[in-house]
Amino acid sequence: MRILVILRSAWRNDNNSGNTMTDLFSGMSDCTFYSFSMREQLPDNPIAQRNFAVSEQQILHELLHPSRIGGETKCIQASEETQVRAAQEKKMYTLAKQTHSMLLAILRECIWMPGIWKNENLRTYLREVQPDIIFMPTFCCLYPYKILSYIRRLTDAKVVLFHVDDNYTLRQFSLNPLYWLYRFRLRHHVRKAVKSAAINYVISDVQKHDYEKAFGVPCKVLTKSADFSGEPPVKTQYNTPLQLIFTGNIGTNRWKSLAIIAKALQTVNQNGVRAQLRIYTGTLLTDQMKAALEIPETSFLMGSAPASEIPKIQADADMLVHVEAFDLKNRLLVRQSFSTKLVDYFRAARPILAVGPHDVASIRHLVENDCAVTAKDAETLAQRLDAIVGDPGALDQLARRAYACGKRHHDKAVMGKMLQTDFLSLRQ
Repeated sequence: MRILVILRSAWRNDNNSGNTMTDLFSGMSDCTFYSFSMREQLPDNPIAQRNFAVSEQQILHELLHPSRIGGETKCIQASEETQVRAAQEKKMYTLAKQTHSMLLAILRECIWMPGIWKNENLRTYLREVQPDIIFMPTFCCLYPYKILSYIRRLTDAKVVLFHVDDNYTLRQFSLNPLYWLYRFRLRHHVRKAVKSAAINYVISDVQKHDYEKAFGVPCKVLTKSADFSGEPPVKTQYNTPLQLIFTGNIGTNRWKSLAIIAKALQTVNQNGVRAQLRIYTGTLLTDQMKAALEIPETSFLMGSAPASEIPKIQADADMLVHVEAFDLKNRLLVRQSFSTKLVDYFRAARPILAVGPHDVASIRHLVENDCAVTAKDAETLAQRLDAIVGDPGALDQLARRAYACGKRHHDKAVMGKMLQTDFLSLRQ
């Protein structure tokens, strides 16, 4: 079976979407994978046999020469020209993320609108690949859905969608009229794609409930998974002081939830340092963030860590931290989403500390499975931490419940079997 995976970023194991694709599809027999991406980056994964890319940079550079747009990419050293384009592209996307500019989003749509990427280069690639299935995570922009529709018409392949964020409901917050105009257009494309899909996967039970009600089609929960076949690798000895570790993005006001933890630890440490928080993040930090999160002997900003070092950092931790923001806009933004790093936390068999609203899918998952210390304010959190910091037995119990949650809901064998069975059913 031949499966074409459509992504915005290149399929790379060092970015979130690429790492998730590798996790989902590794070990699947009787399947050959190919990719289509919309960035200048080169692919770097052990799964896709061939990769095709077209980007805004190519469209702008070759506007008068459509035949040059798009081509196969390989996991090799990038040329100097590709490196320059990739650096320019990274700056552009970083700016877009920092400003959340709707004008930039609309400008991007204008770049893709002429459809000059619909050329012989892409058609040749599709004729040679001849996919049976097109697999695409859903996106918060319009042009990927146009690409999906075009490729589906050319190949007559079955479509499988993977919904990882809320790109459809109106349960969002914005005072920008352009946002809502764009959102309604996005809803049109998402609904059209859902109706054309043979299978719709969702990332959480919250999203499953919302989307089945909105679209009237069955949805299946699919998440990142791991091997939970053995005994949980619970720590044999905890550090003194206890080491709490957070790894990841602290933007979109997640830092404020980390500040709640830091404040709680100050209370816990009043009569001696018993627990410390170490924050590994590549997020650009403001003075306000630093003031809230850099507390002598209690909370430390460690900078960013390479993806290759994260598993060891998590394994060395005594407790792993997950946070979501409490403000309305950001709470609604991630209400349906599930953090992929939670699966890594479950597999590490470490106690989990979570701070965030309980109606957000990731926090709700932890609460419903009783596998984390959770709290909404510093005072309550300090009380709960004070009770377990010096109790290895309580920490072990938490760690085992986290591992058990992973085994019940995110087991690689179960997820892989579901994907394999579902894909085979589409070939019949």
